[in-house]
Amino acid sequence: MRLLVIAFVAVTLGQPAFPSTGDWTASYRGTTYVRLALADSPAGPQGTMSIGQSIHVDKAGDVDSATAASSTLTPMLDARWNGAVLSFGINEGNDIDRFEFRLIDANHAELTLILSQDQRQELAADQIPLPKPFRLTKSR
Repeated sequence: MRLLVIAFVAVTLGQPAFPSTGDWTASYRGTTYVRLALADSPAGPQGTMSIGQSIHVDKAGDVDSATAASSTLTPMLDARWNGAVLSFGINEGNDIDRFEFRLIDANHAELTLILSQDQRQELAADQIPLPKPFRLTKSR
């Protein structure tokens, strides 16, 4: 029985308490256009992110070109869990871009850019499709 308890503790200690904790990236044809580092604790989520300055999507909303994300990451603002969704902002100049992170499984997640109604109408007027969520892969 004692060996079973020791084995259980060893397995448990080897597992991250929060599966979202770690480094996440989204790439298109070898170009990493999203870098996201998450740390989660009982006190709440924390993280940093970098996203390419230019991400283009096709008519279906899938990324079809992107510039590389900077290796310098920006701290998340107002990060909070709402059920299984992590909502946060990133300060981009005078604006704060809003995102939602959803864990798909231990190694995959989706990052959704949250747009206001005005932003959606502006994109529609310019005939720019809404981007689909960016597919993230856990790198560590």
